[in-house]
Amino acid sequence: MSEGQTILITGASDGIGLALAQQYSARGARLLLIGRRPTAGLDPQLFNPQSYCRVDLSQPYAPALVAQFLHQRQVRHLDLLIHNAGVGYYGPASEQAPASIDLLLQTNLYAPIALTHALLPLLIAAHGRIVCIGSVAAALPVPEYAVYGATKAALEGFARSLRIELRNQVGVQVIHPGATRTAMHAKIGVPLERIGWQLFPTPDRVAQQIIGAIDGQAPVTTIGTGNRLARLAGRYAGSLIDWAVTRQKGA
Repeated sequence: MSEGQTILITGASDGIGLALAQQYSARGARLLLIGRRPTAGLDPQLFNPQSYCRVDLSQPYAPALVAQFLHQRQVRHLDLLIHNAGVGYYGPASEQAPASIDLLLQTNLYAPIALTHALLPLLIAAHGRIVCIGSVAAALPVPEYAVYGATKAALEGFARSLRIELRNQVGVQVIHPGATRTAMHAKIGVPLERIGWQLFPTPDRVAQQIIGAIDGQAPVTTIGTGNRLARLAGRYAGSLIDWAVTRQKGA
């Protein structure tokens, strides 16, 4: 059920975030959308001065700007805060520029933490829910995506502790989608033919599954059977690798 709910979605102007906005709009929710794109070219029914805050979440002032935007629009409570915005990097960590590392940390980790902190009073007022869109990369060895994987693992750690702190006040969920057919892969230079990009599920499909997971209210959900198996295997594989390296060093 979303009719009448007030829902804030970050990264809403493209990909999964846009698909979430479209589907929640069809359900009758009041949407507050955060994105970097100018309104030119965006659907004015969704992205208008009352609903859309254009801000770069990699900037440290972004959470305060979002909070001010909500205050100016007399938003008194939030039923759902969806941390969807994210950026990536493809390539060896040794070749990643410091500015790129900062961008990933600011956007994927610091922004959700700081925005949660800024908006907690609104969430508590509604007994609302925080949803962090993670990634199966949080539990897998992901060479060429090391910093990205680290930000998603850290975000899950934040949510895990916050869930206990806010019990009986605000719900906290983490939802891990797998690779999705968005523009992010091409933007960061991933060879699309190598990863089978055309076979990835569409943002619409993934958004539909995310909404189903939100409705189900499970603390942690991984989207897709293959992704669930990969996430499970990644956890145990990591332990086995650590064990093998430790034995080798002790030999």
